[in-house]
Amino acid sequence: MKYIEIYVKNALAKSKLENTLYALNPYIGCEHRCVYCYAPHVLHINLEEWNSVVYVKRNIPTVLNKELKKKEGLITIGTVTDAYQPAEKKYKITRRCLEVLNKHRRKISILTKSSLILRDKDIIKDMDAEIGVTLTTLDDEKRRKIEPYASSVDERLEVLREFSKTNRTYAFIGPIFPDLIMPHLRDLMQILEDIGVSYVIFDKFRMKKGMKIPESLKDNTNYWTLKREIYRIVRNFTIPFYFGW
Repeated sequence: MKYIEIYVKNALAKSKLENTLYALNPYIGCEHRCVYCYAPHVLHINLEEWNSVVYVKRNIPTVLNKELKKKEGLITIGTVTDAYQPAEKKYKITRRCLEVLNKHRRKISILTKSSLILRDKDIIKDMDAEIGVTLTTLDDEKRRKIEPYASSVDERLEVLREFSKTNRTYAFIGPIFPDLIMPHLRDLMQILEDIGVSYVIFDKFRMKKGMKIPESLKDNTNYWTLKREIYRIVRNFTIPFYFGW
């Protein structure tokens, strides 16, 4: 993996996500190499470059500090890249951004697949912060085939367990590949309920140009039928749940 340090003029970007005003992405590119990643398509970046080069926004904490004096509203961290990918262990750009956001007392939401976020619990626990963790299966062997360099399933569940003690948390179950998640859904919901997760979001897989998806996972699912099946299972639990389609 190659790291290239860059300097940016803007830290926050207007977000199209529901209930989110701004997106903050400390890096361009991602080391997790998830086969279903949509970011290269959205940003018009070659997939090979996305998976092999990470651009590190060295000055983004300083730029963020200036922008926060004029911009209000919920900020979501890691909308098109994981803010806690391995580069963060070296550069600590996300941590520095959190220090700035905490100073300005801003409300934030973070979505990650990395247990590295536990390093920053000393900051996050006192913030108005919501922590989300992506889960696609309970089978870690299968997880490695689609998210080869992300944290293990157990590590992600530990993130939810720890942050549920201090913050609002959610599990993002998606993109849904039925063969990977449906055999485990009841067990997963029980685990999440025992942990004390605040809510769960389900979202479907959306095929994008350039994705290298295994044939067995390619999108031939009737998602309306699947939605009914998910509802039938999860309605028996107390956790609020929502669908992204």
